[in-house]
Amino acid sequence: MDAIGAKIIAKAESFPGIKAGIASFDDILKAPSYQAVPDGRWNPFLTNGEIATEWPPNAKSVVVLGLHHPEDNPQLDWWHDGNTDGNRQLMQVSSFLKQWLHETLGLNAVPLPYHVERGGIFLKDAAILAGLGVLGKSNLVLNPTFGPRIRFRSILIDRELEPGGPIEGFSPCDSCAEMCRSACPQDAFASGSYHRPNCIVQINADIANKTPDVKIGEDGNSRQVIKFCRACELACPVGLIDDFIKG
Repeated sequence: MDAIGAKIIAKAESFPGIKAGIASFDDILKAPSYQAVPDGRWNPFLTNGEIATEWPPNAKSVVVLGLHHPEDNPQLDWWHDGNTDGNRQLMQVSSFLKQWLHETLGLNAVPLPYHVERGGIFLKDAAILAGLGVLGKSNLVLNPTFGPRIRFRSILIDRELEPGGPIEGFSPCDSCAEMCRSACPQDAFASGSYHRPNCIVQINADIANKTPDVKIGEDGNSRQVIKFCRACELACPVGLIDDFIKG
């Protein structure tokens, strides 16, 4: 990795719970997700509140940020007031890095929205190409340290940097008993591979069944939150702290 890329990653990873990597923007646009036809549609509720972002014509590289979402801090994944706390943290880090990249390295940066419909990129492809993980049998990115308990955002920059590249020698699913697939409440892996429409059924059910948060909002009222299913994710043994300590 070149010196500028290493400096960017070190700065990003100075934030608690953050892993970072760099991918080529062109490589991401050639990755499998852009060649596939989407199977099923997400509830449009999930894209509300985000402003569409145009990709700058001089974009060369992508900084991919991954934030740890541990099982013992489930609030990071709870959707309320149009977002999740984990995503808000990633947006704050992205905003800080945009300013730091410009002031320190003279680079122009554009933090991207999460959703592809709003100008985001396919983050699984980006994370894998940046060296942040591999695609597991759960259809989730598995990070060596955090397993699938990680959430991503991305930042476009106008400098061609050396990409991290896919991880080599890390194949945690090869000898796994597929606990992730067995845990799915919608049997989304019944065909032997991930079936997106089944997952969407669960997502829409989660949206319809909001639950009261134990915390009180700033206005003094209790909030209704959406607790999205994490069954496959939390069943995965990759990246659990005991395994990390042993490694």
